[in-house]
Amino acid sequence: MPDGAAEPNSPATALVHLASGIGNMVLATPLLIALGHMGFVVDLLTEADYPQTVDLFRNWSIIRGLHHCCVDERYEYIIPAVPPFYSSRLARDYSRDARIVPRPPDWLFYQDEQEYYLDFARRLGYPAGKRPWYSLPIAPADSFGVGPRTLVLAPGCKTGEMAAKRWPYFPQLARAFEDVAIVGTADDMRDHSGSQFSFPPHVRVFVDTLTLRETAELLAAAGAAVGNDSGLCHIAGAVGTPTVMIFGPTPHLTLGRLPPNVRVIRAGLSCEACWFGSRFQECSARINCLRHVAVGTVEQELRSFLGP
Repeated sequence: MPDGAAEPNSPATALVHLASGIGNMVLATPLLIALGHMGFVVDLLTEADYPQTVDLFRNWSIIRGLHHCCVDERYEYIIPAVPPFYSSRLARDYSRDARIVPRPPDWLFYQDEQEYYLDFARRLGYPAGKRPWYSLPIAPADSFGVGPRTLVLAPGCKTGEMAAKRWPYFPQLARAFEDVAIVGTADDMRDHSGSQFSFPPHVRVFVDTLTLRETAELLAAAGAAVGNDSGLCHIAGAVGTPTVMIFGPTPHLTLGRLPPNVRVIRAGLSCEACWFGSRFQECSARINCLRHVAVGTVEQELRSFLGP
């Protein structure tokens, strides 16, 4: 029997390589679900911007093992499901390996990121008409005092130019609700300009006190979550929490379809989304598309989840 071949009648084995940000890896979960539907034995190789991201996939029945390096010879298929901007690393790691499932064209990633990842499963026989929702099998934890009436704020996102995705009015929104908690890191407590957010005293702050897995468990227990185009917001959506995502300069349609529990709010200015075009030029980097999303608009959407 050739190296890497399966025993007769045994399930096919696949090593799936995921990489980049938290949100990118959450958006790739439909691929894992599709492989599970097809009966594959799946191992996961992660190359995450945040090392704790791998903990989101622990104890998932469709994943046999989690790895940080070293491609084992026993896999029948190797699936390099990473964004196109990681392609130079792939060329180094996966050159001339017959087990590699061919990558879809780069343009598909920028048109529908979830379909880009799912295309690998389709090349292995997954039906074209099936599209699982992105999801994470993480149950709510009751150890944080967060419950069905709690609104969780995730006011941050990545730093640098990515900070332009931050909506500036989270403190004002917090004043409109009685039971509020905040998650993220210390950097997430700053707006796009670098100014420190000032939240009212009734807000419970879990910043820099939880692991990423614990943050996901807290989000799963909440009545609703709200944040920017960020990994934490995608985690909230993936664990089933009613989630409001506020978009400005970045597009949301390119992410693919979002679960029914996720709602998108944007100002709808003619210049948005500018991320893949003349970035920030129309507004001279004032990010008007986020400044024009009113607190009352976000509050009203959240009230539909939490009640009056």
